[in-house]
Amino acid sequence: MNWTRLPSLWPLLAVAALLLAGCQLSQVMPPAAAPPASGEVEIPFETIALDEIGVNDELGLIPQLILLTSSDDAAKIKDWVKAEVYTQLESLDFEQYAIVALFRGRKPSTNYQTVIERIERQGNRLIVYAQFWEPNPAWESATTETSPYHLVKIDRCQVPVSSVELVLQAHMLTPTPPAR
Repeated sequence: MNWTRLPSLWPLLAVAALLLAGCQLSQVMPPAAAPPASGEVEIPFETIALDEIGVNDELGLIPQLILLTSSDDAAKIKDWVKAEVYTQLESLDFEQYAIVALFRGRKPSTNYQTVIERIERQGNRLIVYAQFWEPNPAWESATTETSPYHLVKIDRCQVPVSSVELVLQAHMLTPTPPAR
């Protein structure tokens, strides 16, 4: 190595160090995510209740998807949920939030679960994607009839102002259900 040429490299190294330091300080912002081409907007939500209750004959056998936008709406499902869940609904600020309620309907035993995966808004439609869990045949299930449900809270501003069409997209699953 030629030690006499080394001092002439110091200015070049100093310039390179300054350039690299400047690159680290400037932030490169990624481009904003483009909205989905289909016009769908995913709506964030928070679970209020994921449970099952003894059979309620009003529910019937088919799933029901309901949008609750007032305390009067919440009163209509009082007998369909556990008392502590209804207490939460009574204290909810319906000016700021709405509730999407998915009731699975009457089931012949325990270990059925209903899970809302995601919610999307497309125009005046709210599309609710859900999992309907069936009991694993290897598990013991009580023969008590139940009515599984999932209630989630969304921002009221996400609810279309005009009439709302609720659309359920559910798929059946059998293996091990998610932990409660």
